[in-house]
Amino acid sequence: MVSQSAHAARVADQIARLDQTTGRFVARLARAGDRGQQAASGWTPAQIAEHVAMVNAAFAAMLDGSAPGATPPAEGFVERPFEDIIRGAPPRLDAPARVVPPVTVTMPDAVEHLRLSTEKLRTAISRLTPERSTYCFTHRALGTMTLAQVGDFAIAHMIRHNQQAKRTLGE
Repeated sequence: MVSQSAHAARVADQIARLDQTTGRFVARLARAGDRGQQAASGWTPAQIAEHVAMVNAAFAAMLDGSAPGATPPAEGFVERPFEDIIRGAPPRLDAPARVVPPVTVTMPDAVEHLRLSTEKLRTAISRLTPERSTYCFTHRALGTMTLAQVGDFAIAHMIRHNQQAKRTLGE
């Protein structure tokens, strides 16, 4: 297990990066205005934001223990560097049904849901104890990671979808 000071530094770093990433994504969505309700194909920027909000809320619930998904590490489990985990991400994944956004979501609602879910995630990350941070979560495509890495995963997920929104908006 990591020291209390190393854990606190990791949490502070994740929160700072989460705040920066959220700020960039929300700014892009705000600039989109009504264009956020449109897409030539695939999800609209509003749907992309809603999806990220749904995933953020799920991560927050797993981190704080209000939803299942986290388990104690298996005997002999060794945390892989997050860079190795994300390097293995496929270029495209279909979202599980539980985090597919409705086609009717509006941009104002999606942005508000994104802000609220990110605040919940921020709180869950900040309250993650060193002991609980060693628990594990297994993603269907990326494999097993610790709860300490879920904040990194949420940030990478948001960056990936911010880039998707950028492409959809033709920026």
